[in-house]
Amino acid sequence: MNKRGLIYFQHYGAPPHSSREVRNFLNYRFPGRWIGRGGPHNWPARSSELSPLDCVWGWMKELVYSMKLVTRDALLGRILDAADRIRNSQRKLKRAIRAVHNRAAACVVAGGGIFENQL
Repeated sequence: MNKRGLIYFQHYGAPPHSSREVRNFLNYRFPGRWIGRGGPHNWPARSSELSPLDCVWGWMKELVYSMKLVTRDALLGRILDAADRIRNSQRKLKRAIRAVHNRAAACVVAGGGIFENQL
């Protein structure tokens, strides 16, 4: 199995993401490998801690808003610069990946229930 066959698609349970058409597409594109309302793997209760980007958002916001921005172009430039810095920070990215794995493992141990207290 190639690496793409190991990818899981994850989305929040927003009603537009849960329509029959969307579920059918996800079942076709990610058979047995998507997480969300009505899918093969339900989104665990109170699981905002499972989003892989949760480990990066704080870092991104710190880089972007470290100084006051006055124009839209300045904001866009700062976002792009921050994305490059994050992309090139392999040590910190590995730490973020480890954090996501630890969160997922805690969720499994909790049987998909509340797990934040185990982190």
